[in-house]
Amino acid sequence: MSHFYLPGPWPKPGVDISDEMILDVKLAHHLRVRRIDSGETFQVFDGKGLTANACLVAMDKKTAVVRLSEISENRRTETKSPITLAQGMASSDKMDWLIEKSVELGISSVIPLHTERSVVRLDGERAAKKAIHWEGILVAASEQSGRTVIPQLAPVQNLPLWLASLNPHDQALRIMLSPRADQAMLSVLKRCTPQALTLLIGPEGGLSESEEEQAKRAGFIPVSMGQRILRTETAGIVALAAIHTIWNQF
Repeated sequence: MSHFYLPGPWPKPGVDISDEMILDVKLAHHLRVRRIDSGETFQVFDGKGLTANACLVAMDKKTAVVRLSEISENRRTETKSPITLAQGMASSDKMDWLIEKSVELGISSVIPLHTERSVVRLDGERAAKKAIHWEGILVAASEQSGRTVIPQLAPVQNLPLWLASLNPHDQALRIMLSPRADQAMLSVLKRCTPQALTLLIGPEGGLSESEEEQAKRAGFIPVSMGQRILRTETAGIVALAAIHTIWNQF
């Protein structure tokens, strides 16, 4: 069954629905592209864990009208131990790909970071436009992968300021990929029970030694992914897959 994002507010689970909902232009367009006709039923989610069946009542060139039924909470596609990806800003295409694939792999939030070696730097209007673009990727990847909770997207931040803002009493495990690390990610994860985790990855060229020292002072454990140095867009995906495998969260 097709799976579409329909922003709330929705009625509470278990409440019978008699009112019809008018969809926005973008979602109505998706229905036309997927050739969904009046009377057909498809699945929708509110991005916060609720799902429902939606019956298409009517559709014209710009809008569509649906009626919801069987609203329920469904978080089975969500990772039990939330993972935050703190990613040094990579070039545009790489960043898009990384966000898309990390959503498919279950991250709960993504934090884009300006670092010393970031090639791309965003601020003001450019940052706002890029945030809208990334939000679209988050939604599309959530629809494609069957997720019911859309990951949170933080504003682009400078790495030192972000590190300084972290709560020192936060119990989340903090790990940082580094080719200079003297311990493997595998050994660190095996010593820990599944828990909230923040994964810090540098951009093309990696984090500088100074940045790694700052991260270590903020509680990040430097870990290695093995003998080979991976590209930034590869490292994050491999690391997320490894975390899920080691902690049996797939």
